Amino acid sequence: MLFNIDLHVHTDRSPDGCSTLLEIAAIAKLKGLHGLALTDHDIMMHEGDSMRLSRELGILVVPGVELTTEAGHLIILNPKRNLLGLSMKEAAHAASIDGSPIIIPHLMDPISHGIGEEQALSLLTYSPLIEVLNASTFSRYNHKASFFATSHSLPAVGGSDAHLADAVGDAYTVVDSPSLELGSVLAAISDGRTMPSGGRTSLATAAKTVFARFMKRISRA
Repeated sequence: MLFNIDLHVHTDRSPDGCSTLLEIAAIAKLKGLHGLALTDHDIMMHEGDSMRLSRELGILVVPGVELTTEAGHLIILNPKRNLLGLSMKEAAHAASIDGSPIIIPHLMDPISHGIGEEQALSLLTYSPLIEVLNASTFSRYNHKASFFATSHSLPAVGGSDAHLADAVGDAYTVVDSPSLELGSVLAAISDGRTMPSGGRTSLATAAKTVFARFMKRISRA
């Protein structure tokens, strides 16, 4: 079965995230998503929490984290241990041992802390998935990421990189999984049974996100 899952979503728990999980889940369901991965910046979410939230929200919540490393950002789905503070390679090695899918987000986008081609090459041994469609990244960077994935026979995924609920599901991943059960979906992602879909976030939503971030900073000042 094919399920539409946004594999790159930030809630207001991220410093630059502006929407609650309830707001995000509501938009996700309106847009026809079957699930979403919560990848807040350097905030770990574990399997038990995600399963509880899935039941409460009526949509699959995949646990994840977007790590800030010395080389750039790295997404780990269903992390099994504390990965905060590790180097990029240390985090990837630990995730690989634990069977947690590794996604390289906005690979070629230096503005968004993409790790770049050289660092990505150093992670090939861990069979990462490449985010080739990021709804918040310029198309030229997505095209470069797609070329890298194709050149190295790596599976491709898509994600909105939403920091506001309105952007959730603008880009997503079609996951070929026998069921929408978390373990089944994670296994399908690990096996590369994925296909990116969607497009880029509109300028109007991007502008709305910038304004929401500004207001969040003001409120915390």
